[in-house]
Order: sequence, then C-alpha cells, then structure tokens
Amino acid sequence: MNNSNKLVVKDNALIDASFNLSLVEQRIMLLAIVEAREVSKLTPNTAIEVLVSNYVQQFKADSNNIYGAIKEAARTLKRREFSYLDRYKGQPAYTTANWVNKVTYVDNNGMVVLYFSEEVISLISRLEEQFTKYHLEQVSSFKSKYSTRLYELIVKWLSTGKTEKYEIEDLRSKLGLGVNEYSTMSNFKINVLDKALGEINQHSDLTVSYEQFKQGRAISAVQFKIEQKQQPKKQREVTSKDQNTIDMFCNLTEAQISKYSIILSKEHSISDLAGTKDYLAFQSWLANILR
Repeated sequence: MNNSNKLVVKDNALIDASFNLSLVEQRIMLLAIVEAREVSKLTPNTAIEVLVSNYVQQFKADSNNIYGAIKEAARTLKRREFSYLDRYKGQPAYTTANWVNKVTYVDNNGMVVLYFSEEVISLISRLEEQFTKYHLEQVSSFKSKYSTRLYELIVKWLSTGKTEKYEIEDLRSKLGLGVNEYSTMSNFKINVLDKALGEINQHSDLTVSYEQFKQGRAISAVQFKIEQKQQPKKQREVTSKDQNTIDMFCNLTEAQISKYSIILSKEHSISDLAGTKDYLAFQSWLANILR
C-alpha cells in the first residue's frame, strides 16, 4: 500500500479517549489499524501483522536500533488500557478496555502480530456513526508522543475551523499525562503543548494556533484554531480524479457530498445549526457530517 493511501480511521469515541502510549506503541497501533482496514471480517482472533520493515519505511526510523524498541513495545502493549465515553443501557458511561488481547513478536521475521480487543474492533469498524479519518503520512514525522494525540484531537474539528474548549485537566488526560507529569502550566506548555504544535505546524497538513482562557489568574482551558495548508498540486490532482468515486464509508461521492452540503446550507429549517454567518464554514461542517 502506498504511503499516501494509508488511512487511519477511528470512531470519535476512540479519538477522544484517554490513554498513555509511548511513541513506538502509538505507531504500531496506527500501522495495525491501517492493516485492519484490509480485513473483511475483523474478530478478536484475527491476526494483524505489522512488519518492522514497514515501520522503518513509514516513520523513517533507524533500522539498527528499532528492533529492540519494537520488541519491548510488543511486550508492554498487552497491558495498555484506554478509557472512553460509552453507553450502558441507554445511559452515558465510561468504559476502560485493553487495546489488544494478545501480542506476538516474531523475532526471525521482524514482525509484531496483534489481536485487537472487541472494544477496539468496534471503535475502528463502527463507521456508520461519528468517526475521524486522516492519512498516516501526516503524523509520520512526529517525534513527540503527544503530537499524534493532539493532531487527532484537532483534526476531528477541521471542518469547523476550531475545536471545542478543552479544560486543561481533560486535555492532559486525553494526552495521557499523569498527575505529576509537567504539573505546572509553564512546563506543560513548553514540553507538551508548544512542542506538539510545533511538530504539527511543521510536518502535517494543518496550521494550528490556540487561545487561552483564564479562571481568575490561572489558565483553565484552551481552544485550537485550525487551517488546512494548501494541498500540493499532485495531491489536488488525485483529489479531483476521485470526485465521482463512491466513498467506502458513506456511499456518497465527493461530488455528491459537495452538492448536498451546498443545498443543505441554504435550508432555512436547519440554519440555526450553523452557529456562524460564514456559509462556507457551514457547508464544510455539513460535508463532514455527511461523510
């Protein structure tokens, strides 16, 4: 599979989940999620193979030092957990689950074999609901483990141009920070927030800034503003060729999505959903809903 075609697709519940994975663990999971999209019937017994050679190629890793790190990540992934907003008997509830049921490292083949938990399978397969997708290459150059997580949280809101306001403690939880990690606001901003945004702005398709909100004298929340960088000419050509190709997730072509979002944006009965007088932004928001 060409690097530019590798799509990461996650239910928004997984995008908004709280978890702490190392950079290597995150990358292994992303490659596995991409591989899982090629499986027609995914179950907890389905073996998802991630080759170390593919890891090296995707993330431009040092092949001399990465084998030990991946072997260690394969060992620790078994006990990693994530927590997400779920429902139980119609009521909001928080669920904590494991990423995998089992992980096998095949030393001679340079391969990690993952068996996803039922919860992960539901959150990368339940695509008739709200989900976020992005190309793996957009996060491949990140060196901070917080950059990918922050990118996912931000790209979810791309169509609206800005995210919700994230309370600092909630954002720290989503990024996997413990109570004592970068506990002061200045350390959090320097070592986590600003560092991650620097990588996102330098290496991804987004340009992101943030606004701070105070409660008294302390910063209590932040909100990110997002712009998508202009696509390279080659990528624009690929996009234009796909206008009449039916999207596998919503059974609409890009041309149809564009057409219907324009029509809906002019429908007075739903204009109160806009939250803005910028109709282009509203059209973009509607297009994302249709997807």
